[in-house]
Amino acid sequence: MMPRRFVLNVVLLAVVAVLAAMCAVLALRLGPEARGATGPVPRSAGLEKVTGVRISRVAVVGDGGLVTVFYVVLDPEKASRFQADREHSPRLSSERRDGGTQRTSIMRTGHQMRAGQTYYLVYQNTGNAVRSGETITLTYGGRALHHVPVL
Repeated sequence: MMPRRFVLNVVLLAVVAVLAAMCAVLALRLGPEARGATGPVPRSAGLEKVTGVRISRVAVVGDGGLVTVFYVVLDPEKASRFQADREHSPRLSSERRDGGTQRTSIMRTGHQMRAGQTYYLVYQNTGNAVRSGETITLTYGGRALHHVPVL
């Protein structure tokens, strides 16, 4: 007869192994939104040439009601025009479903932009159009940056 403690340890180990396997299968079946869209933000030479900025991060914040788009200034003159263009702010479109947003809540203007410095835009996330764990396409001035992960 086996000691009772040994049997309990074996049963506990088996339960933990089954739960770990179930979690792995569930994460794989649910897709990227379960694991979170991660990885580097893609680059677009065309968009960077037009705007003077490189998109560095997109995140859903404010309990899902806001989206922040962070960017690094490459060309201060072009970046200043890009940020001041309130009539044509970049459009954020979900790559998973219809919908997106272009409603910019805050665009800080009127200051000296510096190359290498990080700045941001804040969007209203109307209808929860942009969701954490998914990817978006950012469109501006006829240029698009696809497959941008959303944190």
